[in-house]
Amino acid sequence: MPQNKLFARFLYSGMQAIAVQVLGSLFFYLISVYLSKDNFGMISWLNALSLFFTTILGFGLEQVVTRRIAASNRSDWAAGAFFIHSVAGFIITLLILLGLKVIFHDAVFQYLPWFFAAQGLIFTGVPLKQFLNAKERFTPYGVIALISNSFKILVAWYLQYKGLLNTGTVITVLIGSAALELLCLLAYVVPKTTFSFKFNAKPYIKLIRESAAQYISVIFDMSLSRIDWILLGIITTNVVLADYSFAYRAFELARLPMLIIGPMILPRFSRLLATTKRWDDFKDWINDFNTVELFFAMLIPLILNFLWTPVVGWITGGKYGQGNSLQFMLLSLCIPLQFFVNLLWTVGFSAKKYRSVTGITIACAVTNIALNLLLIPMFDSLGAAIAFLATTALQGFLYYRLVNREVVAVSIFPLVAFILLAGIVYIAVNWLSIHYIFRLIIAIAAYLFIAAGCKLITKQRMVNFKNFLS
Repeated sequence: MPQNKLFARFLYSGMQAIAVQVLGSLFFYLISVYLSKDNFGMISWLNALSLFFTTILGFGLEQVVTRRIAASNRSDWAAGAFFIHSVAGFIITLLILLGLKVIFHDAVFQYLPWFFAAQGLIFTGVPLKQFLNAKERFTPYGVIALISNSFKILVAWYLQYKGLLNTGTVITVLIGSAALELLCLLAYVVPKTTFSFKFNAKPYIKLIRESAAQYISVIFDMSLSRIDWILLGIITTNVVLADYSFAYRAFELARLPMLIIGPMILPRFSRLLATTKRWDDFKDWINDFNTVELFFAMLIPLILNFLWTPVVGWITGGKYGQGNSLQFMLLSLCIPLQFFVNLLWTVGFSAKKYRSVTGITIACAVTNIALNLLLIPMFDSLGAAIAFLATTALQGFLYYRLVNREVVAVSIFPLVAFILLAGIVYIAVNWLSIHYIFRLIIAIAAYLFIAAGCKLITKQRMVNFKNFLS
């Protein structure tokens, strides 16, 4: 693939991640600064619960449908079946929650249907988005997501400026932007692609059966990223959850490069395996890709931990920053681990190791829940961060063992080497009594110089990284 075409692929895939993560985080930054911690914590909890509901409704179809469509145009029907499945699940669940709203008068039941409505509209658009991604047509959804998320931010800013921003208006903004995104997706996908609403029960049932093994995995995988929020909201207070969710959203934003690369590598593996069933044919490319990816991934927590307290404290007026710096540090250590896990999961999923992937996800999710139940009562949000880091490390080890035993040999050495290197650099430089900007510059220079000097990163590996994505 020509270099400019590869750059375009990064750009258009990145447009989606930027729109969803960067602009989405900016929206939550606006409401976190303006609203009280109690209200922001409640909003975070209800969003987490709504996301959990939509994950249950998805039945694990998202990954299976994407893989099928990427591998063959004959599977395009799967996107339409997934869309009808999503619409039906959304409507039924919303009606149930509205019924509970009438019966129970607690604030949670009064607000939950509307937060679910916003999340459910986004969920309904997932089949359309994944249809485009499977075809490697990243630009349309990137533009649509930019429009809908920009709309969300502008309206939130206007409401804040007018002194009208509250929980009720936040709900209105979320539902409005989600509806706008869904309508734009339909307006583009239906007339301009081969997407069809044609529904056939027999292929749909077969699709459900294929995704059944993945379903449990997806539910438990979601619990890895949001069960801590849900348990913090139950066990502690909204204020504690507000501090943690602010740090967690920053952590999610820091994973932006992984979200850019992620949609690119699953279709890539599907197409490679369509031409050859031998993983060893591109083992070296996978390992060089892993090394280069981890080299850059470890730079992220190294940089952000120097900036967290002074910068976040400044932009939030001291509301966040110092108080949740340790939580963010522990969460940020998961970033290189999650890059590693994402690659290994993609390899395992592409190799159709569904049962093993499900087993790993369940084991990690159960461990995560147990650790949260143990540590949150003792350490509040710090306990949740410790549980998340420990579970992510366990997840990485189990996926590493699965892939190396049953698929292809992927080296763990780069992960260990870059974590140790960044840790040593951070500890050494942090002792210097100079401005944090100068500490940051010295740390980055030391990390790059040592990595290159020790041949951890080479020009050939960079070339192979590009070739793998090409």
